[in-house]
Amino acid sequence: MALENLKENIQNEKKLVKEIMSLNSQVASLQGLEKQLLTKSLDSNIKKLRIINDSIPSILKAISGFRKLEKGEDKAKDLVKLSYAPLEKGKRVSVTLDKKQKEKFLRELSLNKDTIKRLKKNTKKKTEHIIEYRKPSWYAKMSNKLFLKWATNLFDRGDLKRLNSSLRKANMSALVTTYISMTFFTTLLALVLGVIIFSVLLFFTRGILSILRNLLIIILLPVITFFFMYFYPYLEGKSIESKIENELPFVAIHMSAIAGSGIEPTQIFKIIALGDEYKHTKDEFKKIVNQVNVYGYDLITALKNTGRETSSKRLSELLNGIATTISGGGSLSEFLDKRAESLLFRYRLEREKKTKSAETFMDIYISIVIAAPMIMTLLLILIFISGMDIGLSLQQLTAVIISVVSVINLIFLVFLHLSQPGY
Repeated sequence: MALENLKENIQNEKKLVKEIMSLNSQVASLQGLEKQLLTKSLDSNIKKLRIINDSIPSILKAISGFRKLEKGEDKAKDLVKLSYAPLEKGKRVSVTLDKKQKEKFLRELSLNKDTIKRLKKNTKKKTEHIIEYRKPSWYAKMSNKLFLKWATNLFDRGDLKRLNSSLRKANMSALVTTYISMTFFTTLLALVLGVIIFSVLLFFTRGILSILRNLLIIILLPVITFFFMYFYPYLEGKSIESKIENELPFVAIHMSAIAGSGIEPTQIFKIIALGDEYKHTKDEFKKIVNQVNVYGYDLITALKNTGRETSSKRLSELLNGIATTISGGGSLSEFLDKRAESLLFRYRLEREKKTKSAETFMDIYISIVIAAPMIMTLLLILIFISGMDIGLSLQQLTAVIISVVSVINLIFLVFLHLSQPGY
């Protein structure tokens, strides 16, 4: 019987060691609440392993055939056997422990089960939050009904390759045929709106020239709408490129720190993709993780595919460099260290350029907004002293000057806000 208890304890220890190794490898790739819960479960399993291990000497003493039994001593009575299910709906297992350690083991067992339940609940919420099932909008459905055949013909002829590339780089979820159908449909609506506006203006205009001028609305409104819709993915991709390149030096530093721990390379991209620190770069890293986990590509192929589809040239260079380093057997940590240094150096240079341009615009701002109103005020004083009539009173001129200065201030503030990077 004691030999059976010893065998059960050793089997339980083996299972706990495997579970501890598995949890330990997962902790490094998680963040936030999940990491805290997994760390608690890891600590609880280590404590349970120690309790089971501490009971083995008592079991060995109980089965020894050569030890003289002291008076009033019975080691078997100091042991207690517990049966429990380690997981929900799992097979029950037995373990033999010292009576003194029984309460402690049960407490750790309860704590571990509670932690696992919370972790599953949190993972379920997170999964429900991330996974979204998108249905096509009524606008897309209507566009496809009217123009899908035309769009498919254009796609088969190869006329939409550039637009398709722009859509992928802008991280837009629409298919290229659907998007061009929506472009045609929007252009048609703009044409109808132009006709309505022309018809309304026709009642208030007289003369051939005025009618011809209003007729331009019917032509220009659909044309402008079409070109805006067609080039919008390209403009969105350029905007994303700028934001990614602002984040990239810090992403490279973060990746270098993670790679230094010796973690598996795919987990590096998973950590960045699941985090909230880099809002735009993580979307690109999600593509890598999805290609590896969902489509079954190897990491090098996923890196090269994402490098071709990303809007940022610097990120493309970084991904291709990582792919080359991994395939060549080089040190990923050293590569990321050097690339982080070069990206950070370039980032500092760009920041200095932005600072110098801001100083230049500050000089222009001072000369226009401060010096010009003072000069205009002096001129007005001279005009009123000389008695010249300019058709406006002093109060009206003051209001005009204040309005102009306010508008210039607003323009400068908007321009400086748009010209400065997010980091």
